[in-house]
Amino acid sequence: MTPWNDEEPSKADVFTAFAEVLKAVSNPRRLELLELMAQGEHSVDALARMSGQGVTTTSAGLQSLRRAGLVATRREGAYIYYRLAGDDVAELYTAAKRVALERYPRMRRSLDEFRGLLDTEVPEMAPSTVTADMLVIDVRPRCEYDAGHFPGALSMPIDEFDRSSREIPEDAIVVLYCRGELCRLAREAAGALRARGIDARVLDEGVVEWRATKEVALDGA
Repeated sequence: MTPWNDEEPSKADVFTAFAEVLKAVSNPRRLELLELMAQGEHSVDALARMSGQGVTTTSAGLQSLRRAGLVATRREGAYIYYRLAGDDVAELYTAAKRVALERYPRMRRSLDEFRGLLDTEVPEMAPSTVTADMLVIDVRPRCEYDAGHFPGALSMPIDEFDRSSREIPEDAIVVLYCRGELCRLAREAAGALRARGIDARVLDEGVVEWRATKEVALDGA
């Protein structure tokens, strides 16, 4: 009997099902949706707006992810809200990202170029090195902060940051973070603070990694 016999269950069926899950995430738009849903649940309209995609495209991507069992839904009135089916989906995302950054030069080059668009070089630090005398700031939208954030972090959404950051003391040590390693919102905010002479740094990870690794116990999650 050949192991790829189409007439009876075989190992090929197992790998076919496995491939269907990987196929669901092998799309740049769907990968971005996974990163966004790792922050908390969102409606289709919100996901479309945050990712810069059309509602129809976003909805189709979400349906592909749902068929693969990677996202779950909740209905509230006329709206359907989407979220990751579990933190193991964040593990899948971060594992694939880690391999891509380590093994595929184009991935590393693309990330470096994306970050290189920023004018200010910003120091990175690990979450484990954050101390009580540091001011930790979350620059994601408030709804994402409310769904889970770094312990003790303050919410200063990036679209309000210029105004809300004016009260930060000049002698403060500020640590900022955002959605994940591929997000640059925190770097933009840190660059603005460093231009004012404030010691601003960024965490080398974000919420999607913390949901995967559990190395940071998120408040409010």
